[in-house]
Amino acid sequence: MRLLKHNAIFPRAVPNPSNGDEATPAQAAHAAQRGSAATEQNPRRIVQDFLYKRPTFTAAALFLLILSGPPRFRIRDGGASLRGEIDWVVILHVVVWTLAGFWVLLQIGRRFYAKRPVLSLRLPQILGLVLIICLSASVWKSAAPALTAFKVCQMLVSLLFTQVFLDSFGVATSLKALFWGNTLLCVAIAICALLVPDIVWTASDFNPDPSRLFGALIAPTGVVSLLAIILLLTTVRKIWRVLPLSLLALFLGLLALSLMRTAYVAALVFFVVVLLKRPKIKPLRRFAYLLCALLLMFYAYDRVPNVSRYRSPETISTLSDRIGLWSYLGSVTLTRSPWLGLGYYSASRTYGPEYNPWLGTAHSIFFEALVGGGVPSFVFLTSLCLILSIYAFRLLWVAKDRFSFAIATLFIASLLFGFMGDEIDSGPVAISFWCSAAILPRLYERFVKSAPHLNRARDVVPVSAGALRPIVRPS
Repeated sequence: MRLLKHNAIFPRAVPNPSNGDEATPAQAAHAAQRGSAATEQNPRRIVQDFLYKRPTFTAAALFLLILSGPPRFRIRDGGASLRGEIDWVVILHVVVWTLAGFWVLLQIGRRFYAKRPVLSLRLPQILGLVLIICLSASVWKSAAPALTAFKVCQMLVSLLFTQVFLDSFGVATSLKALFWGNTLLCVAIAICALLVPDIVWTASDFNPDPSRLFGALIAPTGVVSLLAIILLLTTVRKIWRVLPLSLLALFLGLLALSLMRTAYVAALVFFVVVLLKRPKIKPLRRFAYLLCALLLMFYAYDRVPNVSRYRSPETISTLSDRIGLWSYLGSVTLTRSPWLGLGYYSASRTYGPEYNPWLGTAHSIFFEALVGGGVPSFVFLTSLCLILSIYAFRLLWVAKDRFSFAIATLFIASLLFGFMGDEIDSGPVAISFWCSAAILPRLYERFVKSAPHLNRARDVVPVSAGALRPIVRPS
């Protein structure tokens, strides 16, 4: 059966102004509804509407600075922050985060003066703000109130900065800023590995000589290299060129030299999701197939590097003694201050060395929140991560575009890193986490919540101003 255009089948359903047709109010309303649905259904229209905007130099520079931490640049005693010791790096951190906070206030003030919506907060941001309020209450219980207050302010600035940056410049620009921030950190680590090796190289479990490219004084090598790999493969369209391939080789080399097992697990999860989901990103799929074939070939010829030569396999069952540390910190918190905690960021540095002097921190965002802000903070952080996980997995199931896949996998990687030791107040994982918290709800609303309405709209076509009739498809 021959299919004709919609106007040919129903010539009066959609008026033609060139023929002198005038739309009735019902027809005009229906046309507006169809235009809205078409906008939601057309990915190119979505891209034009809310993805691409060029950031200002100040916004981009501040984004890169807070994503980098900034770096610590020097070895510092773990108790120095608890004692309130200040040096030039501490001053640099205070200046950078103060400028970022002023930028957020300036953007909010401009929107308020222009009578525009100040902040488009959704459920994850609301839960994040409640979490910050709970953590701020722990200042009164903290052994170092100034340190706790500063770290809580960092988390607040990270949440608001990523939200305002997204509102101002769009999803694609936010992902591009994340990519270039992690790329610059990887390049800095590579340069330091060659010129200033003492800053980034450390000893491994079985080798006292510098044999692990940990990068602690710049940024965690395994973390930034994997985040850069994910963003490169999901957001760069033409990766088979000299510059993208060179960067990809650099990132893979840094990831291998980091000897970070959490990063290896996160990389495995990412490529397994690629193979199972098979997103509409042809270069990513081809690279995943190629990598899988190479690994199988190396395994068949017994050429796969053995990480056990550098990292002790006995520590896998205890997660490098993290399980015992978490049990100890949890019991201390529930015994001494279960509702307010013992001071965010300072409590883990006070009580962690009592269990194991070599650990020093809580090594998990969840137990950092528990020991720092008590049970309420732990509950709100867990709820926030569960909601974002639902958004991410639903997007992976429903959406087919590269941005949904990029932000969903980026959140999964950030969550894995946070669970095993990174922070959500400052640094690459923190900015990736709060960018995910800002972007995921928007993509979820566009691609998941609107999907049932769009599916129902495909099954009906208006035949007059006041009636709808199902389409009878020819067999």
